[in-house]
Amino acid sequence: MDMTPGSQRTLASASARELLHGALRTSDEGEGWVRPWRFSPIQMRALGSCQAWHPGLYRQMARTTAGVTLEFTTDSSEVALELLLDDEPRGTRAVLDYVDPEGEAFPHDGVSCEVDGRHLGLRQPSGDDDCVVFSLDDPAAAPADGVMQLPGMGDTHHVRIWLPCLRGCRLRDVVGNGSFVRGVAARRELLVLGDSIAQGFVSDDPFQAWPALLASRLDLDLVNQGIGGQVFQPGTLLGLAQAVDPACIVVELGANYRYEPCRERLVTRDVRGYLLELSRLWSRVPIWVMSPLWHDEEAYPSHSMSCWRSVPLFLAAHCAPHDQMTLLDGGRLLDHRASLMADGFEHPNAEGSRQLARRLWVRMMMRRGDVEERRTRAQTLLEGAPRRCFPLQEELRRGIGEVLFAEEGCVALSLVPGQVTIWGRDRELAHDVLLMLDDVELVYCLEPALVRDVCLTLGLESVSPVSICVCQGRPKPAAKGHRPSRPREVRPLDASFASVVRERYSHPEYLRQGELEGLLKQGLLLGGFEGGELVGFVGEHPGGSMGMLEVFPEHRGRGWGEALERAKIEDQLARGLRPWCEVWPENRDSLRLQRRLGLKVQAANESCYISRAPEAGEVVAPEGAGDGWAHGAGEEPAQGGDTAQTDEPPACAGDGPRH
Repeated sequence: MDMTPGSQRTLASASARELLHGALRTSDEGEGWVRPWRFSPIQMRALGSCQAWHPGLYRQMARTTAGVTLEFTTDSSEVALELLLDDEPRGTRAVLDYVDPEGEAFPHDGVSCEVDGRHLGLRQPSGDDDCVVFSLDDPAAAPADGVMQLPGMGDTHHVRIWLPCLRGCRLRDVVGNGSFVRGVAARRELLVLGDSIAQGFVSDDPFQAWPALLASRLDLDLVNQGIGGQVFQPGTLLGLAQAVDPACIVVELGANYRYEPCRERLVTRDVRGYLLELSRLWSRVPIWVMSPLWHDEEAYPSHSMSCWRSVPLFLAAHCAPHDQMTLLDGGRLLDHRASLMADGFEHPNAEGSRQLARRLWVRMMMRRGDVEERRTRAQTLLEGAPRRCFPLQEELRRGIGEVLFAEEGCVALSLVPGQVTIWGRDRELAHDVLLMLDDVELVYCLEPALVRDVCLTLGLESVSPVSICVCQGRPKPAAKGHRPSRPREVRPLDASFASVVRERYSHPEYLRQGELEGLLKQGLLLGGFEGGELVGFVGEHPGGSMGMLEVFPEHRGRGWGEALERAKIEDQLARGLRPWCEVWPENRDSLRLQRRLGLKVQAANESCYISRAPEAGEVVAPEGAGDGWAHGAGEEPAQGGDTAQTDEPPACAGDGPRH
């Protein structure tokens, strides 16, 4: 691009000052040059005060332009940004020396550009040039190889230029070879308060720093107030509330306590004061507070007189009083692998930053909207999903459980505490969702490709495939057989039968507190009576599946298993529900019963329960899968239409082992 004074009259241009996002202010530098600042003057004084741990370092880092962007639309095929970079701050090299080979020094920073969602990569002024040039047209969309649109004749491009993370700069104009360069309206902001990990050390590209990736995914502007070496310093938020309108706030501080001697009394005081100040300034804004990320203690040992191990406890104690604050476990936000660290021990590289941004986004999306909004979104996402998703779809339709996550590529629902049903075509996203959940002991996995990830992610070992059996309409008519010698009846049981059910149920330990009473109160537990005598019962599980099928030993082999399940199917149909159950694949008797009743049986290689391996002698089973559909449920018809007892008679047909 010809940037001579005479030619610029024929080019489109705009002052960089008018295109800035994420800068709290600018200062004039003469001859049209401006300097963007991401801190207010009051904040700058606080950072350089005697209350700061390292005032000289903080003043250097505060001059950098981390998170500041230029955003505009243009019909140009090429644009140039007039840019003068500052020298690298002295404090920056102290970190980069752990990254660069001995005797070499690389910048690890520059100017990065996104065009229409495409990332063009890093640029730096070359030689004595005071501009950086970007070609905007997508080569893949060119009319022919090597042929580009004439300037001003192509599509309108949306351009976002990210300024350096590790140094400051001065800007003048953005010039294009089209007919206009037009600024984009400001959005609400993602405010990030942190240290060097937030500032962008050492992602090698300002767009690859995790705050930038997170802001882009949230469609927010970014105000990045990460400062290398910073800790919780009360007073550094003064003047900020008047300059920003954050949609959400992320706090990433605490790692630097491990490098120096520090006393618990003083650190907890500063953490408390800082979070209290933050809460008062933005009482209605969601605030996400990260505990320190994993670091390699052996590669870089902490100071022996540091209290860094107590920092997560301080954060937990001082976040708790503030309803808008959520404490995030930094140990789960980034895998414990040195390969994700640019310096091998603490600062995330580009891959680590991407992982950190993804998991922060996942955790935020778990709070997006209210309970009903998430349920509605989950139902929409599951439209047209594979047939194995029926249990999840039915739980959503019936209003059962709590939707934990519902975004394109993954849906997760908690039926009871510790148990999660998950489906996801996006393995990486599902992996991150599972990591962000608390205390998961059992996963009902409806996606075969996720099984290995679930086991490795959560440390679960026992995989139990299960067949999903779904009623296709009314049950098939019962086969004609011998008339029973005594009158038979199936009717709902009331609370007076609670002790009998608990006594005769083969696995009363599977019932959660209040579950049996709830079933009896709602009339969902049906009892079979012969000559007025209770001979068995059938119920439902928390997920809505049929289960708890129990035929008392002295009455087995006479068709009661089929009669009770048939009655439960009719009961659910009458309530407008679609009956279904789950059967372990080795339980052939029960599978034959389901087919005989007209249920569609899905292959057991499509879904499974994943849990911890039981200890020796321990009997465990999934909360929602039930107990006996998998343990010999189903009675095989004998000749003449009656039923014969199986080799392994059913104790409580209808369920699988609970974990």
